[in-house]
Amino acid sequence: MTMHHTEGLAFRAAQPDDADHLANFAVLASKGLAEITWEDLREGDETALDVGRRRAGQSTGGFSYRNADVALRAGAVISAIISYAIEQSGPMDTSGVPEIFHPLIELEEQAAPSWYVNILATYPDARGLGGASALMAGVETRAKKQGHSRMSIIVDAVNPAMKLYEHLGYAEVSRAAFAQPEPDDPDGFWVLMIKKLR
Repeated sequence: MTMHHTEGLAFRAAQPDDADHLANFAVLASKGLAEITWEDLREGDETALDVGRRRAGQSTGGFSYRNADVALRAGAVISAIISYAIEQSGPMDTSGVPEIFHPLIELEEQAAPSWYVNILATYPDARGLGGASALMAGVETRAKKQGHSRMSIIVDAVNPAMKLYEHLGYAEVSRAAFAQPEPDDPDGFWVLMIKKLR
């Protein structure tokens, strides 16, 4: 396992025993959508979060430790990114998918083909330390090496992280209204941001 260091932080590929952190970061980044997905996949007496841990610990699927990198400070995980290539595949059949996910699927279809950042999150007490920016830079290098010409990410329009993505060279290309308005954000939108890679 390769470990990289910068300014008091260390970075490495995620391992199966990072599954608990990856599930927590998915919850932080998804406005509750991860738990909705996991709720339908529960087995036995599992909680939704247990499902997330189980899925993150598997070697297959998009939400897997194999697609993740983590940032550490003083040996403790503080941030993670989950990213992978998405290819052009045409419109997805959403008939069996809960309506709340339809805007995200619509934007993902527009993002393809690209290297897609599915999850990027930092624990609240470690924000501002540079972990997320460094993880994004590492993934961008990987995407370029694999021949991708653009990166993509979908973010809530009121998420302060939009400023980080703009600073990193991402620009809004499309937006889709939430399928179900939220009390604290009745006019909410998901925003697809793209960065062209040179």
